[in-house]
Amino acid sequence: MAVNKFTFNINTKDPVIQLGFGTTFDETGREDLIKVYEDDVVRQLVNPTKDFEVTRFRHAPLFDNSEESPDIFYQFNFFQDATGTYPTTLPFSSPFQPLPFGFNFKGYTNAELSENTSDLLKSFFKLDFYDNPVKTRQKFYMSNIISPVNGTRLNLCSIDADCRNVVIGTTPGNVPTEWGALDMNVPDPPIMDPTGLNTILDTARNVPIPRYHFDMDNNSIGYFFYWLKESTYLNLNTFYMSTKFYNGRNGEVSRFTNVDPSTIPNPTSFNPSNNMYYKLKLDKNNFTYWIEDLAGTRVGTDINTPIEFWEYINPL
Repeated sequence: MAVNKFTFNINTKDPVIQLGFGTTFDETGREDLIKVYEDDVVRQLVNPTKDFEVTRFRHAPLFDNSEESPDIFYQFNFFQDATGTYPTTLPFSSPFQPLPFGFNFKGYTNAELSENTSDLLKSFFKLDFYDNPVKTRQKFYMSNIISPVNGTRLNLCSIDADCRNVVIGTTPGNVPTEWGALDMNVPDPPIMDPTGLNTILDTARNVPIPRYHFDMDNNSIGYFFYWLKESTYLNLNTFYMSTKFYNGRNGEVSRFTNVDPSTIPNPTSFNPSNNMYYKLKLDKNNFTYWIEDLAGTRVGTDINTPIEFWEYINPL
């Protein structure tokens, strides 16, 4: 065995032996290793933090390098055929009636609509957002609520007096006014007694219709989309949006399709994943969103291309 041998002379007067040993310190990096070990122990003992902060996404600009967010438009069409009843046979042959009378078809008079009755205030459209349009594979994540009272308001005569068959004002030849003849941009004139007594039967009322125009300033409820700021916890940038209408008067729930049901070849056995959804996409770099139809065409940017839904009625 290789060892070092030392000889010591013991001085009885001073019994102290001084030994000199060489010392070399090697602490380089050891403090960092201890810190890494501490952090690892803390992670094991304490649950890691997850960023659940929600932020606001605005409607994406129409053009690159633009900061201006466009308004967004929704339109909901309620079904009623020309006779005022629901269809009983296939296919759906009757078109949807003009938009101004949508809430009338759900049982509300224009007087009730103009006064925002309690039943109307309890009614709402519910926009549901999923990660997949296939019902057996989708997960529900959130909803947006749209109230009927926030719809575009027009001055219209009451449907209760049957606007299709009464004489409005002094039309030449007393020709009954048709649906399409009603001017949506100006108040309708009073409905006069057709017997010639010059008695006013009804006057125009300021009523909401199921068309919505949201913007960043004046009518922002329904304009912004709120979602997770970071993608570390849940990396989801595309949602599939469907809608229902909940009627506060009778508890009825109406589902909607993304196309006119009369155009669906077999409206009793169609694929909901193709006919009941729109896509909402997020840009988390710029915190914007936009909505497309399932073919990838952007919609909702102006009144002529709204995000449009049609009420689906199961044939009796």
